[in-house]
Order: sequence, then C-alpha cells, then structure tokens
Amino acid sequence: MKFLYKQKGITLVALVITIVILIILAVISINAIFGENGLITKAQEGKKEQEKAEARERLEVVLADAYVEKKVSNEYTEEEFLRDHLDEYIYDQEPEAEVNGEEISLNGYTFALDRSVPELGDYIGEAGNLPPTIRKIEVTSKTDTSATIEVTAVRAEGATYKYSIKKLDESDESYTQVTEKDENINEFTGLEKTGIYTIYKVKVELIKDRKVVDTEHKEILIGKLEQGLVRFEDGKWEAGKASVKIITDETEYKLQYQVIGNGEKINENNWTEITSGSTIEGLTYEQTVYGRLWNGIDESDPASYMVDDNIKPTITQFEATETTWNSITVTVTASDEQSGLALSETYKYYINSESTPRETSTNNSYTFANLTAETSYTLKVIVTDKAENEETQTITVNTSKKIATNVNELKEGDYIIYPSAKGNLDCRVLYDNTSGYGVQIITSECVGDDIALGRGDITVSGSDEFTKAMNSYNNAISRLNNLAGEYNNSTYSSLARCVGSNPTNPSAQAGMYTPTFGGSYSGKLRDADTNYETDYNKMKVLGIAGSNAIYWLASRYVYSHPNFSDFRVRCVTVSGMIYNGAKLCAVYDDGDSAHEPYIPKYGLRPVFKLKSGIKITGGDGSAESPYTLD
Repeated sequence: MKFLYKQKGITLVALVITIVILIILAVISINAIFGENGLITKAQEGKKEQEKAEARERLEVVLADAYVEKKVSNEYTEEEFLRDHLDEYIYDQEPEAEVNGEEISLNGYTFALDRSVPELGDYIGEAGNLPPTIRKIEVTSKTDTSATIEVTAVRAEGATYKYSIKKLDESDESYTQVTEKDENINEFTGLEKTGIYTIYKVKVELIKDRKVVDTEHKEILIGKLEQGLVRFEDGKWEAGKASVKIITDETEYKLQYQVIGNGEKINENNWTEITSGSTIEGLTYEQTVYGRLWNGIDESDPASYMVDDNIKPTITQFEATETTWNSITVTVTASDEQSGLALSETYKYYINSESTPRETSTNNSYTFANLTAETSYTLKVIVTDKAENEETQTITVNTSKKIATNVNELKEGDYIIYPSAKGNLDCRVLYDNTSGYGVQIITSECVGDDIALGRGDITVSGSDEFTKAMNSYNNAISRLNNLAGEYNNSTYSSLARCVGSNPTNPSAQAGMYTPTFGGSYSGKLRDADTNYETDYNKMKVLGIAGSNAIYWLASRYVYSHPNFSDFRVRCVTVSGMIYNGAKLCAVYDDGDSAHEPYIPKYGLRPVFKLKSGIKITGGDGSAESPYTLD
C-alpha cells in the first residue's frame, strides 16, 4: 500500500502578516520610549523639574540671607542695600546666578525677582527660550521743552528700539517723533507745557526679527512744581517732643511728608499723605521733616524743616551737699526736655573768678578740695545740652572751722608733718590702722647721713668669735634704734625704731641653727630676719623706697666659719635697691689682712608709731598740703 506524505510550511500571506505585526509592535515600543510622552521624554522632563526645584531652593536660600543682611547691616540702610548692593551680595553667595533687573536665573532656569523684599517669584521659563523684555524706562533729564529717556532691557542682543510720544489726553493715533534705532537712549524735543505742567506719554517698542516682542509706556511731566508751594509753621517743643505744621495753598496735588534722622537719606518709597494745616508730632532733636507735592508722576523739590533746639537746659537744684573745713561738695539737678543734656562735658564747675573750670565731666556732683577753713567761696556750674545751649547758676558757700580728725583714720601713703624732737619731719604713713601694727609713719627722706657701724665695742666679750660677733651686731641694731629714738616726740609717738627692724619689737632676733659648710667644717648661724622685707616691700608699694642718700636697714645676719665670724647689715641705695655687702661690719679673727672690715657711713630712716588719741588739725594729706598734728 502506498502512502503519500504532504509537507506543511508557512504561507506567504502568514509571513506578511507576521512581519506587519512585528513592525507595529516595534513602532509602539519606539514611541513608548522615544515619543512625545515616552519614557526618555518623561525622564528628561523629570530631570528638568528636579534641576528647576534645586535652582529655586538655592536662590530662595540666598534671598532669605539677603533679607536678613539688609536688616542687620551696620554699613548700609535697607534702601541702600537693596538699591546698590543686592546684586553684589547675590553673586558673592551664588556665583553661578544671573540677575537681570526683575529676573534671576540659575543653571538656565529663570524666576521673577521682587527686589523690594527681596523674594523669589514665579518661574518664568528656561533662560535660553525667553524673549527680549523691557524692564524699565527712566527719565534721565528734562527741560520745559525736552526729555531724555533710557531703556533697560534683557536679552535684547540684536534687537532695536522704536520710540514715540504724545500728550497723555490725545488718542493713540497721535503718537509723533517716531524713530527706530539700536540705541536704548532717546531724546524727545519740541515739547511744551500748558499752565504749570503737561503730561506726555512715551511708547517704547522692542523689535527683533522684524516683530514687536515687547511694548512699555512711560508718563513724563513737562514743567516743575515749585519748592515754595510747601512750607512749615509753628514749630515748638512740648513734654520733650517737637511738632510742626505743614501747609500748602495748592489744592490739586497730594501733600506728602516724611521724617528722617540725622545723617539719613530720603526714602522715595516712604512718603505719607497728609492734609494741609495738619501738625506733625513726636519729633526729636536733629530730625528733618520733608514735605512735597505729588501728582502721581512727578514731585516738587522737597521743602524741609530741621528740628532744632534754642532752649537752655533747666537747673532745678545747685547746692552744697557736704562742707568741711577744706572742701565743698556740690550736687546739680538739671534736665533738658528738647535735645537732652550733652553726652559729654555736661557739667563745668568753677570757683570764684577762675576762667578755667576745675572739672568738666558728665558727673552731676563735684568736690572742690584744698580750700581754706572759714572762707567764703563763689561756686558756679554751667550745664550744656546736645544743641550746645548753656545754663549757668552760682551759689556762695562758706567752709567750716577745722575739725580735728583722729590719726586712726590715716591711710597708707598719706603725707603728714611730724613734730620731731629735732624739728618737723616730712613723713608718709607706712602702715595704717588696719595693718596690725597701729599707725606707723616713716620719714620721706633719710636723716643723719654719717652713721658708722663697725666692729662695735671692742670690749665686747664672748666665749667665742660667733658670740662676740652676735654681741657686736646687737649693739649695732640697738644703736640704729636709739638714733631713731632721738627724733621721737613722745607726745605723739609710742614707739620709735629704725626702718627694717621688727614693727612691734625692734630688738627681736631670728632663730638659730648649725649649718654645714662642706666637708667636716661646720659653724653657727643666726637666721637672717625678714623684718626688712616687711618694711621695704611696703615702701616700694608706696613709691618711697629710694631716698636722697643711702640709709641703713636694721636687719640681723650673723654667722661663723671655722676660722672667723662676721655680721652683715643691709642698706638701701639712692635708687631703692637693697645692698648686702659681704665685707660690711665684719669681725674677723683669721689674721688675713684681706679680711679687714670695711666700715661705711650711711643715713637713717626713723619709723614712729603714733598714739591713738592724736588729732589731725590741718592739711588734706597731699604732698602739697600734708596733715598736721595736735
């Protein structure tokens, strides 16, 4: 049996249909990816939206900072910052930004810019796709027959400007002086004013590729409102504030004013409308009130009124609040309800006929010192206000009798005349009553410049050389203190000593110990006392350490070496330096001629402890007028 086999395959028609379907599917896929609403287009649009949002965010941050800067800037007013320095500030913070008048761009995205805040406005478009735009028309100059304008435009490369002008009340077909040119500046001539002024309307068309792409208008007033049309009257002060009336006889224009402080400038956006004859109140010294007439287009030259002060200060009190035998303290109560009292050199204090004030300051109290007891004085005060007006007042005051003061009230450094047994001595207070030593005074200069301290009494005995040296030095200390006592006056002082000795026990000695001088050598040492430091440091604080000659300090320092013993006495040089000479007052027993003692001759500075019942009867404790005792 024979079987027939029939081979099956795709037909031509089916093939064509398949190809068509594949093409359709391909077109759909391509359109989904690359079409107007395809994936790539949407991705690109999403990227642009993200970039635009990022540009907006960055610019908003910069403008927010600029808003704060205009408020806190000490260098510029808010008006000056926005007008002259905003662009510079934006570029400093965001160098990639571009500012064109009322527009600001970043990375190709452009937004409206409100410069008066400053604040970012609506999105305008991509910078490369924006048309040329007129931003501003300004009148740069004008006369009664001409006006020159300047146009500010952005993206105007290759564009031309078409200018024309007409009177405001004429029809749009009346535009004349039509001219088209590349320049953004144009002058209109042959203009005229009817009455005080005439208003013209200027039209500027921006043309590119033979098409008008933007049009703006500007109204210009030909003529000028005169300054004398506004005046100020009845300026006065009341309760610390000034006021003034503002007046005009014109009725067809708006009357406006503004108040600015000293050194400030007129703010063109800060005028306030007011009725003629109204009073402007709450003014302060050196403020200026400006008034102008305004018709919505142009203004008169502002008239001005500066708040001045021609009223003297008021002195309600000038009296002596404290009087002593050698001083008078005065107190002033004064006020000024206009400009206020001067911030410096407010009060000047004079005595008798002196032409130069004893004191010039802001203090309303002053003490006239160094006066004479039971004497009449004429005292004067001059009070000045900020406008340099002066008021004067005088009083006559007598100083009281001398009133004795206890010496316990003396202060360290006071000058005092001490009635010594050898004549009056100029002294200074070395310790006051708070020191624990009582009131002790020291001579301002040294006395007795020929005091020699040598080996002492050669008949001094002792079991060894150290003892002899100690006894000799005790004699030297005693001699210094006894010499100081020769200047004492027992009526005023309970103690006299040589400077450098113990303030309460002039004969006091330091402790004693046995030192080692290297190897097997040893000896005795009387500790160096520090009494001289107590006195000397206090003298340095008071600035009296130096003197007219070198003087002794009663300070012990005695020691022995295996072969000899010596004692040393300190002294103070003319410049105020303490000197510790190794050969001063030495007692040697070693047979070495090089160790012969050097026996100098210096002066003395006595110190006296004043009795507590002593009175001060004169002087003021100064170098020119020392206290005196009784």
